[in-house]
This record gives sequence, structure tokens and C-alpha cells, in this order.
Amino acid sequence: MSIKNVVKKILPDDVIVQMKALLENRNNHAMLQKAKGIAAFEKEKYPYGINLIGDIKAETGLGQSMRILAGILEQAQIPFCVIQVDSPGGLKHSDTKWEHKISAEGKYNINLIHVNPNVWAEIYNALPQELLNGRYQIAYWLWELEEFPKEWVPCMDTVDEIWAPSDFICASIRACTEKTVVRIPYTIQLEQEMHYPRGYFSLPENQFLYLIMYDFKSISERKNPKGALEAYKQAFPIERNDVGLVIKVNHLKGSKEMQELQEELKDYKNVYFLTENMSRVEVESLIASVDVLVSLHRSEGFGLPMAEAMALGTPVICTNWSATTEFMDDSCACLTDYQLITLEKRIGPYKKGSRWADADIRQAAEYMAQLWKQRERYDSLREMAQKKVHEYLSFEKVRTAICERMKLISGKCVEE
Repeated sequence: MSIKNVVKKILPDDVIVQMKALLENRNNHAMLQKAKGIAAFEKEKYPYGINLIGDIKAETGLGQSMRILAGILEQAQIPFCVIQVDSPGGLKHSDTKWEHKISAEGKYNINLIHVNPNVWAEIYNALPQELLNGRYQIAYWLWELEEFPKEWVPCMDTVDEIWAPSDFICASIRACTEKTVVRIPYTIQLEQEMHYPRGYFSLPENQFLYLIMYDFKSISERKNPKGALEAYKQAFPIERNDVGLVIKVNHLKGSKEMQELQEELKDYKNVYFLTENMSRVEVESLIASVDVLVSLHRSEGFGLPMAEAMALGTPVICTNWSATTEFMDDSCACLTDYQLITLEKRIGPYKKGSRWADADIRQAAEYMAQLWKQRERYDSLREMAQKKVHEYLSFEKVRTAICERMKLISGKCVEE
């Protein structure tokens, strides 16, 4: 048994939270002391371009976020290199798509640091001072609730400005700082390889399939898979054989929660668990091969799987709250009503007293049944979803937003 698990067994949760807070404060203090010794930005000291710093190899949502940023920079013809920094937590680092861009040292005058605030102090303090000296520091942060955690605010003192992929995140950060905060959303970059058919995943061809996706490295309470399961059970009687539910889970490792889900669904024959980590083309193929993606999330900082589903023409049933509402509406998705509820205890990084959404399960079940029955409605959602997501998350809009900042920082956007 690991030391971490032993500590969890012998210490109360509130004591562990207090210990983490003390460690975080100590790390933040050390981080701020280091920041005082960093040389100020000198625009001409290094060539124009971006050092993209973070865990670009990780098989996680954060890793995919960083890979998307790399794709945007490459397509925009902005010079950049990648500084690979492994995230803590025993993640797999097997995505090698951007291996050719990895550099041992920073080449350019702007650092775009894709490291979230919860591990910022640890990673920032480990970065070579030469990588930070004389460069313009931009943080690219993700967060999922309305209020940005107060203990993360000191991280802002180590950067010149902050980027985030949604207005939802930007609003939470702007409430804590007077520094420049800019929305730089993702573009949806689909793989060009041929997608795999259902048979590749051992899924039946003759069933109308609903997909739930989440990652045990994330916080499953926020993704709320149990809500989606309950909606499915309300929508369809147990004896139906022409519909099915696909549950894609990453980083399983014998989770007790997975055992509970399997026990809850043991009488349903048409439930398919997919637990192996997948490549990007496999993930896209899975989303494209099912009929509906269901996400009754409590909150999203962006909602990348939903945006990808829309781009692939797979209709989405989604909680009508947080960042996903920025690129979807009733014309292109089934948006589920909700009530905002207050957390009665801390869940991962989400503090007691924070708010998030509790989706209307009954309405979600009605949407499930509706999309199965009404082909005209289904086809309309497919068409409108693709149109909406490509308009709102277009490459040209994102390129323009980045170039505006690059011109203000460096005086130009692309090599002249």
C-alpha cells in the first residue's frame, strides 16, 4: 500500500485538506521568492515566438488541450517549440504527436505555460531560471467553477498575463486580478485518418447507442456519470434490445466507483464498458460511431468532448450551464435544465460552499427518448451542431485573437 493510501486511512479528510493547504502555501511562498529574481521581459533578447511549456505527451484532457494549442500555433505559422514537463500523478506520457517540436531549452521570447494552478508552484519552481529570464510569461489555465480558489491567486504574481479557453474561466480569473486575461478558445482539430467503425470497438451495429465519457484522473463527481446513467434507466425499460449505453472510462485501476456502476447496471444487457486508453483517432472514431453523447456535468471549464462530438455530427445532451453554453444552444443541442446547488463538503479541488449544477434527470431522459424516436429532430441537431461549432470555434477567430496579443507583446504576429 502506498504512503498516500496509508495517510488517507489514518487521518480525517479535514486534516488532510489542512496539510495540503499548508504545503501549497509553503510552495507558493518559495515560488514568489523565485519570481523576484527573474529578469524582466526584454522583447529583443530572444527571437520572436513561443516556448510552449507543459505536459504535451500526457493522455489526459490537459495533454490534449496543450496539443490543440500546438496545432493552432503551427497552423498560424507562429514559431514555437515545446518544453516537455511531466505532470505529477503517475500519468501515461505516450502521445508522441509533437515529439519533433520538443526542445531542451527555450528558443523564443514568450513562454506560454500550460500548467494548472494546483501544481503551478511545484512545476514553476523546478523550471530553469534561464527559461524564465527576460521572457514574457503567459499562463494558460483551466478551471471549472465560478470562483477561482484564493490559494491559487499568488500564482498570478509570477506571470504577465493569463489566457483561458472560455469566457466562463476568464470571468472567474478576472475577479481576482487586474492583469490582462484573454479568451483564447480551442479550435476543433479532427484527425484526417479514416475513422474506425463500431465493430472495431466490439459495439453492435443494430442498436441506438448513447455514450458517456469521463476520466478517473479527473473528478467524476463533476462529470456526473451517475446522473447520465439514471437518465438512461428512466428513458428505456430494462428489456429494450434496440438501444444501448457505452461507458468510456480512462485510468480505471480497479476503481470502487466502477464496481458500483457495474453492479447498478448488472441487469442491463446492452451496456458496454470501454476502459482502455485510446489514441486520438480512436476517441474520435468512438464519438462518431455512436448516436448521442450525453454529458450531465456539474460544470465545465470548456467541454472539449462535447465540441468534438458536435464537429463530428454526433448530437449532444448536455447540462445548460457553464462554458459549454458558449458554443451551443437549443438549436444545436439538447440542453438540460438544472438547479445550482452548494457543495456540502470538499470534493477534490472544489471547496465546500462552492456552487455547481444539478441537471434535471427527468428532462435528460425525455431528450434521450426523443432523439431515438424523432429522426427529423435528430438530423436537424446534427446539421446545426456542425455549423455552430465551426463558426464559433473557427481557426481564423482564434488566430486573430492570438495575433492581437502577439502584436501588443512582440510588435508582430508572424515572421516578417
